[in-house]
Amino acid sequence: MSKKYVIALDIGGTNYRCALINREYEIVKVLIKPTKKGSVELFLKQASDIIKEIEFNRDEVLGIVAGVPGKVRLDGHIDNLPNIGIFDIPLKSYLEKEFNLPTIIKNDAEIAAVAEGHVGVGKGADNCYFITISTGLGGCFFEKGKIKNVSEEIGHTLVEYKGNSYEVEKIASGNGIVTLAALNNLEVKSSKIFFDLVRNKDKKALVVYKEWLKLINDFLSYIEYIYEPQVIAITGGVMKSKDLFFADLVSAHPKLTIKEAKFKFDAGLIGAAALGFLSF
Repeated sequence: MSKKYVIALDIGGTNYRCALINREYEIVKVLIKPTKKGSVELFLKQASDIIKEIEFNRDEVLGIVAGVPGKVRLDGHIDNLPNIGIFDIPLKSYLEKEFNLPTIIKNDAEIAAVAEGHVGVGKGADNCYFITISTGLGGCFFEKGKIKNVSEEIGHTLVEYKGNSYEVEKIASGNGIVTLAALNNLEVKSSKIFFDLVRNKDKKALVVYKEWLKLINDFLSYIEYIYEPQVIAITGGVMKSKDLFFADLVSAHPKLTIKEAKFKFDAGLIGAAALGFLSF
């Protein structure tokens, strides 16, 4: 019997999502369960339980791929999951022993990069740089079927602003916009409130908006210089306000192909499946 499925596991601070996905990247079965926080043992048991609930035929499954919101070593061992509050997590070895299936564990941003690079807006290109601008700012380079850099590092790139050095995500991410506004004597509680002010043409907000847009444009120029990507895929919470800025980003980089990411809610599942079919 041919192996035609990958079990995809998308673990977040709020929910576990588990799916059985075929080679056409169709989600055949999917389950969603709220994340229970407390201990490593509870975390491992919940991962095992939701996979068992999928009710799959092991002979038809290539393996298991899981994306997690934390730091993962090259050997698949999870160092920490800050949003869940646990550390030193042997998820890979646990699942391999439990199900006797090869297992891959990756950071969730890397998984999303595979989704966009292999199946999404980067499909057909030699490479794709995936960027998420949300609570933080992350990115990952996907080239010729492989993840080429660690996702969480790029947001820590230092930039100079008003004579001081900042990690770019501290002043340009969704949360960073609040800090950037404060540095310009504008108090806002969220990026949504900020973009609403911009939409209403608030004078102070428009000044900060130009500063933020320059930071993002400089960041994209840095990505262009370092990686020479054929496609840049952008996602994240700030894209809810794309009507304000996305056309400006695209026009500022005529040599780059910049697109909104195709996958949103299902990026973790589709990317996990894609990595499985590429790897097993």
